[in-house]
Amino acid sequence: MARPALSASRGFDIIDLLVASPDRRMTLSEIARSAQINVASCHAVLGVLVERGYLARDGGSRTFSLGPMLSAAGHAALACQPLLVKALDAAQAIVRELDIPMVISTVIGEDIVGVASIEDSRGHGTGLRVGERRALIPPIGTPFVAWSGDDAIAQWLGRIPADNAELKEELLGGIATIRARGFEVLLHSSEEENLASELTALAGDPAKGAAPHALRGFHRLGPDMTLADTIEAGRLYNVTMIAAPIFDRHGACVYNLCLGPFGELVSGAKVLDHADRLLRACLSVMRADRASP
Repeated sequence: MARPALSASRGFDIIDLLVASPDRRMTLSEIARSAQINVASCHAVLGVLVERGYLARDGGSRTFSLGPMLSAAGHAALACQPLLVKALDAAQAIVRELDIPMVISTVIGEDIVGVASIEDSRGHGTGLRVGERRALIPPIGTPFVAWSGDDAIAQWLGRIPADNAELKEELLGGIATIRARGFEVLLHSSEEENLASELTALAGDPAKGAAPHALRGFHRLGPDMTLADTIEAGRLYNVTMIAAPIFDRHGACVYNLCLGPFGELVSGAKVLDHADRLLRACLSVMRADRASP
C-alpha cells in the first residue's frame, strides 16, 4: 500500500473532526489540539481547505466550520450511492411510523461511522452522530462482523486481549444468535445482572453469585451490553438498539439500520414487531436496489 501523504491525511482528520460536530465552530488551537496536529501545520492545511471551500472561516471569531463545497460533495455522493438513498428513505419512513430515533451506520476502514441520523418527534437522537467514528474493536461492530467470513471474524476477535477468552466465547455466541434471527437486539445488561444477584441472594448463598458473563440465556458483550438468546413476548426488556443489515449486490453488509434508544422498557412482543419492521424495510431496500439498472 502506498504511504499516505501527510498533508492530505491531516486535511481529512480536520474535516472528520468538524463533520462529527457540525454545530460547533472551532478555533485554530482547538482544531490543532483535537486533531493532534502541530499549530503551524494545522494553520497551513486550514488555509488550503478554506481556499478550496471545504471549510469556512469566520473573520470575527476566528473560528472554522464546514464549507459549501462539502455540501456540494454530499449531494454529488448521494447521486452515485442509490443504495444509501433507498436506505435513508426507508429509515425516515420507520421513524415517522414508530417515532423512535434511528441511525444508519457503515464500516470505513477499521471504524464504524454514522452516515445518517434521524431524530424522533421530541428531538431525541441516537448514540452515534453523523460523521462520528468508533474503532471496530470488539464488541463494537458485532452486527457488521456477524455477516463476515471466518477470516474477518477471527481478525476482529484477535483485537481482544489474549487473556479474555470469555469475551471471545460470548461474542461468538452473539454472532451465532444474530445470524440465526437476522437482526441484533442489544440490551442494557445491568438490569439482568441485578436480577441474577437478587435471585442468588434469595437462594441463601450470595457467595455463589453468577458472574455477569455467565447469565443463562444471555451473551454479555461488554460493559452494560447484553444480547439475549431468546426474546419472550411477555417479558419487558431494557433495549439499547435493534439493528438489521443491508447487503450490497455482492452480499457484503454495507449498512445497518439501527433503531433506538427507546427511553422505556419494551415488551418482547413489541421488540419482535420492531425487528420485523426493520427486516422488511431492509429486504425492500435490497430488492429495489437489485431491480434497478
